Amino acid sequence: MSPEKMSHHPIKMKDVADRVEVSLMTISRALNTPDKVSRQTLKKIKEAMVDLGYVPNLIAGTLSSKKSRFVGALVPYLNSSPFTDTIRSLANHLREHHYQLLIGSTNYSVHEEEALLMSILGHRPEAIVLTGGLHSSNSRNILNQAGIPVVEIWDLPKKPIDLVVGYSNHDSGYQITRRMIQRGYTSIVYAITSSNDDRGEQRLRGYISALEEFGLPILVERIGNPPVQMEQGIQAISNILAYEQKPDALICVSDTMAVGSIFECQRRKINIPKDIAIAGFGDFEISSNIVPSLTTVSVSGHEIGLKTAKLILKRLQNQPVNNSILKVSSNIIERETI
Repeated sequence: MSPEKMSHHPIKMKDVADRVEVSLMTISRALNTPDKVSRQTLKKIKEAMVDLGYVPNLIAGTLSSKKSRFVGALVPYLNSSPFTDTIRSLANHLREHHYQLLIGSTNYSVHEEEALLMSILGHRPEAIVLTGGLHSSNSRNILNQAGIPVVEIWDLPKKPIDLVVGYSNHDSGYQITRRMIQRGYTSIVYAITSSNDDRGEQRLRGYISALEEFGLPILVERIGNPPVQMEQGIQAISNILAYEQKPDALICVSDTMAVGSIFECQRRKINIPKDIAIAGFGDFEISSNIVPSLTTVSVSGHEIGLKTAKLILKRLQNQPVNNSILKVSSNIIERETI
């Protein structure tokens, strides 16, 4: 089979303009402000671009317009359903408005976040999205001086940098603990990683608030470091079984940990919820499909992503933002484990 014939001369915008018989200005409008070009002309231009193999020079466009057409987003961990839903929703809505998303993973480290910010800001993004409200002082200073929209998501920080789309992790921790107490559980363990997970720590404080309100013992298991793994849930059950007085309920900082706990209970022939009730946070896909199905706190990652994209676009289009802090709801999904 002979190789395809390749051109040694890159296709230029003028070639597309000549094919469609329009001006270079019309081609430029089609690429940068397509809403200002008629549908019929836009269709012809797109067909010509595909037929000729033309790829717009985005760097040249950036230099001439001083707009990069991309948004940077940093999440703690990409292999997590809620964060994945947020990124997908955010990227899809931005793409509809001709913006692309550049994604980085901080591995729950404020220092890695700072390094990623320096790298991304060097490419002149038009906005930045950060997960949570815990950042290094250098990061906060850099972002305050960047002169672009900054959105903190998945939390309600006490001192927002700019815009916020999130929910109260403290309240969600309080509510799931209160639900356990209402179901009659009185010895409730909270399992969390040992460091760096600020949102998990806020849920822990909510758990403590509920137990103090009802005069119940505070039982905390710190296991490993983030990101959360199923093995930490397995270890949580092993640790609980060593208690002199066995707890009757376990709240895990994440559904991933909670699922690991369920697997370990099944291996040890521990009945859920008769011997121990289990709950998590996240409402992952596996949470409703595992047997017994997992009680969890659900927050819509899709909603967070969509609201974040809309906030960014409003700012970039110089539209008024009436509310810089958008709250999303967290809901308890009660299933078979309590």
